[in-house]
Amino acid sequence: MRSKSDTNGDTASLKKRKREPKDDSAQSQQKKHRRKAKQDQEAAVNGEGAHQTRNTNNTSLQPTNGHSELSGVSSQSQWKVQSPMGGRMLNIDPIFSPDEKFLIITYNTSIQVFSTESSLPIRRIPLPLTKTDDENTTSPAHIVATSLSMTSKEYIWVACSDGRIWNINWRLGSGSDTPFVVNSNKLVDMSVDAIEIGNSKIDVLLVLQKTAPTAAQITAYTRESLLEGKEGLLLHSFDESPQVLRFAAGGRLIVAAAKTALHIGKLKVNKITSLDALQFDFHSFDLPDIISCLDVRPTWKEKKLSRADVVVGCARGAIYLYNDILSGLSDRSLQPRKLHWHRRAVHSIKWSKDGNYLISGGAETVLVLWQIDAGQRETLPHLSATIENITVSPRGSSYAIHLDDNSTMVLSTAEMKPTMFVSGIQSLVLEETPSKECLVRRVWRSADEISAPVVATSNPSNPSQMFLCVGNGQQATQGSGTTVSAPLVQVFDLSSFQGVAKHAIARTNTTEANITRDGVPIMEPTATSLSFSQDGKWLASVDEWQPPERDTTPFLTGSKTTAEAARQRREIYLKFWEVHEDNSLELVTRVNEAHHTDLPQAIFDVASDPIASRFATIGNDGVVRFWSTQYRVRDGLAVKGHDGEPLRSWHCSRVVRLPVREKQEDTIGETRKVFHSGAVAYSEDGSILFAAYRVSTEGLVVAIDTQTGTIRDVISGIIRGEVRSIQSMGSCLILLSEDIAVYDTVSDELLYSYKLKDASLAAKRLTQLAINHQSRTFALTAPIPNPHQEKLKKGVRSELTVFSLEEQEPQLVQSFPHLITSVLAVPGSSGFVVVDSAAQIWAVTDAVEQPLILKSMDDLSIADDAAETQPAKDALVLQEEELSDEEMEDADQMEVDDDDHAAVVAQQHVVQTFNVAPSFAFAPVDGSFSQLAAMWCAKPALS
Repeated sequence: MRSKSDTNGDTASLKKRKREPKDDSAQSQQKKHRRKAKQDQEAAVNGEGAHQTRNTNNTSLQPTNGHSELSGVSSQSQWKVQSPMGGRMLNIDPIFSPDEKFLIITYNTSIQVFSTESSLPIRRIPLPLTKTDDENTTSPAHIVATSLSMTSKEYIWVACSDGRIWNINWRLGSGSDTPFVVNSNKLVDMSVDAIEIGNSKIDVLLVLQKTAPTAAQITAYTRESLLEGKEGLLLHSFDESPQVLRFAAGGRLIVAAAKTALHIGKLKVNKITSLDALQFDFHSFDLPDIISCLDVRPTWKEKKLSRADVVVGCARGAIYLYNDILSGLSDRSLQPRKLHWHRRAVHSIKWSKDGNYLISGGAETVLVLWQIDAGQRETLPHLSATIENITVSPRGSSYAIHLDDNSTMVLSTAEMKPTMFVSGIQSLVLEETPSKECLVRRVWRSADEISAPVVATSNPSNPSQMFLCVGNGQQATQGSGTTVSAPLVQVFDLSSFQGVAKHAIARTNTTEANITRDGVPIMEPTATSLSFSQDGKWLASVDEWQPPERDTTPFLTGSKTTAEAARQRREIYLKFWEVHEDNSLELVTRVNEAHHTDLPQAIFDVASDPIASRFATIGNDGVVRFWSTQYRVRDGLAVKGHDGEPLRSWHCSRVVRLPVREKQEDTIGETRKVFHSGAVAYSEDGSILFAAYRVSTEGLVVAIDTQTGTIRDVISGIIRGEVRSIQSMGSCLILLSEDIAVYDTVSDELLYSYKLKDASLAAKRLTQLAINHQSRTFALTAPIPNPHQEKLKKGVRSELTVFSLEEQEPQLVQSFPHLITSVLAVPGSSGFVVVDSAAQIWAVTDAVEQPLILKSMDDLSIADDAAETQPAKDALVLQEEELSDEEMEDADQMEVDDDDHAAVVAQQHVVQTFNVAPSFAFAPVDGSFSQLAAMWCAKPALS
């Protein structure tokens, strides 16, 4: 890089030059279109994406400096957006297949089938719920219930809040394109049971829907009535807010919860000739608390319903058990048995298969087993998050537990050990339905918007792995007010599309007592930065924690406010972790208050040197610090680890104070008070560190020599507002503030810039920048401004814009139906990965390059018999069994003594090269060929 001037850090003698935007010269125009010849050749292979770009005026960007209006997408664009993968597991009970070999989990946009033996996804059935072209939608439709068909176990019924109902074959994936529609746009719940009508059993659907804010009704449908578009049969209506609906006992019993009332319906007649003859006698009674969940256990005697036991979980933690509720209703002798251990709402409760136990769970992250006859209680504590749903398997041998950290596990009832685990993206999401914790008013209020991006990065040594900063579930992450807890880092593997590990990088609350004595959730620290070293062996993280202002009252002295008292006890840690091959993290160095004055100061950004294991940080104290490793020494000798290798630690190797104008120091007196934001980035050769920061009302960019710490250049006039990010690519700087600007440091000119449209402060904080060195492009994400909505709540959409350094026009402009919470480039690929507020991952790829997604999980299928569902390695075992004894003996005697012998490769190793499920982020063909060639090719002899 050519330096502009040589100067020291003395602010008194520093002279800055303001870079004014210049008109496009012939040289600039030639630079911007140097790839046009290549694009003309590639125009014929422009790929068709899953989502096409569109030309719209409702964009988050507007050009500056007389540039033309944003046209949407370059005419030579090769970019496309793949279909989303993953999603958020909804608060709906998982469904076991009748043979317990598969588990059906309901996501926000799809139905996914997993193998209970291998935890691998078998099928993904997408549902057309979200309409990306509806800009006025504030609350999109969402799935409210999923139920297994009682007459055909290969089908499931899925109900949507807008009245659409699907009958889907979960084995074949058919039926998702033709939904039935009922006359309701406020559907709350659905339950299915089989009733003998005439001479055959058919599925009868009971639908619970709102008719007014505090009124509801229960309507019955059959498949035939749905096909013919007939009106449903009204069975019951009531004037309370509906909660839960259960249809049980072969269609003879209906249990509906309406806030604090329980409605019990019993079938009047035993013989039913048509749906119109379906009639129930309903009784209702009040409970002392708001109902949050319930379960029904019918008992049969001589093929007749002899009794029904109902258990109800409430919003304040109580559980009410009604034994033989039918007899109690007839003689008005309802005397429930009360069980109370939960401190907050009971999120789910179920009967065991034999009826001797109750299984409940809630926000305490504890699975509670109640032994009814003995009156004893057993607990399985310290699950990873709030228990949302519990399902007992058909044979009673397993429990399926859905947690609110977007994971589901299957526990064996005998040993209470997990036999299956599925984990998705565990970042903060915007729920379509309120949590059961919101059924009662509490002393705290959970966060109702996403006000900061999800911190995420990729591992350079393993590009298929994403590291995301997450919390202990949605309830723990939301906390109270606008405070968010994210003390964990989740390792998410894009190849298997599951979370593979989770580590605590900040202080966590490991006890089940996760609330204070005042009923307020205990807040955990938040990780604000993650950065890998260039070799992927080191990870730098920053986490912050500040006590709530309500807890600082005892520390108030004089005129000190609670905000000042909380700030004085702020904890900010810079940590360096060694990353092992098994994805485990080992804390090597913790730096307390790496940037500080008389108070702990925030760390704005952390950058990694692209050519060495070195980091740089910029803080609110107006200082840039360089961090490097050194060997640990004790008594003059190097300290070695268990493997005999010398141990390293991290230390601050250089401090560079950022320049501030003299008149600002005279006016304000303390430099640290005028620093509002900042970001740092290394040049591609690692020789220069660029630091962008805002001082008072002006933004500056300084170029620091990484070898000497000398300030080589100071640039002003290209930053407006708060500094969000700075990135370096070639000779250009990409700066994100309230503008996105591309500045050439060699030609000393502003190539082009776009201004972000006016939006709320939270929307500006969610603007993000990611660069891809391989494709020489960068991506910008920003919420689409909505003048009628200040907070970033449900229904807010985002926009992604992909730019190239040489072209002023964007390569891609694409709106997304959800809020984008994170965007990052994939190492070794030309594209980007986007994470949204629905826990979905979108791949944005260049069609000319190898796509990130070759095929989705939709292409996978479930075999009809058990033999075809066995893993590929089982088939290899069968092949080996077919060999003769002599062939097996000859194979066992084969050894490789030196390089002259042919390589012997196990068959399972060949299969593992292609056995990736799902085929997400599958390696290119040449990469797979290289892996196969490496198995048979002998290694060269060492000279």
